[in-house]
Amino acid sequence: MSAATEPAAEVAGTRVARLKRLREALDGEDRRKLLADGVAERLDHLWRTGGRDGATAMGYRPTHVRIRAPFVYARRDDERGPVAPLLLQTQGLQLRLQLLLLFDAQCRHSPDTPVRNPRNIVRRADDRYASWRELVLSDVRPTKSYGGDNAPPGIKAALRRRQIIEALARLEQQHLVEIPRQPKGGRRYDEFRLLSEVGSSEHPDYTVPARGAVSLPREFFTNLWVWVLSDAEIATYLMLRFVRARRPRKHEVSGVFVTSGHRETLFRLHRSTWRSADMLYRLRLVDKIPATGRTFRTGKVGDPKKLTKDARKPVVRYKINDEALQANALSTAWQVLTEPTEQDRLRREHGPDIGNMDPLMAASLGLDGG
Repeated sequence: MSAATEPAAEVAGTRVARLKRLREALDGEDRRKLLADGVAERLDHLWRTGGRDGATAMGYRPTHVRIRAPFVYARRDDERGPVAPLLLQTQGLQLRLQLLLLFDAQCRHSPDTPVRNPRNIVRRADDRYASWRELVLSDVRPTKSYGGDNAPPGIKAALRRRQIIEALARLEQQHLVEIPRQPKGGRRYDEFRLLSEVGSSEHPDYTVPARGAVSLPREFFTNLWVWVLSDAEIATYLMLRFVRARRPRKHEVSGVFVTSGHRETLFRLHRSTWRSADMLYRLRLVDKIPATGRTFRTGKVGDPKKLTKDARKPVVRYKINDEALQANALSTAWQVLTEPTEQDRLRREHGPDIGNMDPLMAASLGLDGG
């Protein structure tokens, strides 16, 4: 293996190991089933019914979770910038938990109504709603003293509780939740209050928006994409969905693009975060449109003259595939990363049109890699 491929191989190995842990984790509430299955069932129940145990009334069943613009996008003169990049600075669940809080609120409340938190972090005997821990599919790695990957489900469940608490503390730092204090200074995490996703220091309560500058289909949650994608991939996905919402006709005809200047000044996303668009493409959530003058796989400009300072480089355009969210995220990611098909390889090397082609036809065109 060359030095150039070692980091990519290491990252891929880490990603597969994480997916393996998510696939094999047992449900802390019902150890006869997998955690991923339990979380998916509870998120679907939340969407269908509003989440209350035994409820027969329908929930609001939003087709999309709507998000206000300042969460993703900010004007150039906004010193603070959008909220989402601020949640990428440390490891943890904070970005994914924040999106889960919005999903929960919009399944239970109509627009412009006060939102309350009916859940405890860990379910109590008389609770009528699933706990936050029951809605979270997260990766935990107990230390060797606790048994490592072979640690009992109870140890892993305790670690997930700690992850949620740490994420809530970070969300409070960005004015996204408010956590009451006890007389001696301790925090009552179970009683946190959801604030607006714009992250204002004025602490306005969260209300469900009637419209959103960006929206996520409900399958993003019920099919577990929110837990399988990395923070960087989610941030990039939100950015592309925002641009599509602003330019729907352009997206439909030729795809949309984001210049490096706009990415850095309006969305405040670094180049390393933007690179995650490649994984979104491999997982079929977006299509990358081949650009004349660029090598498809690497994105490098083939003509050296294009690299001059004043030359205008060909842009890379994307189209979002909402239908890809219909698939289970964990199964899709596992298949793409561990058992890629010939179509997967052709798609990655040559583009979505070739990737959708019959392998025999691709071979006849000399695209089979033989």
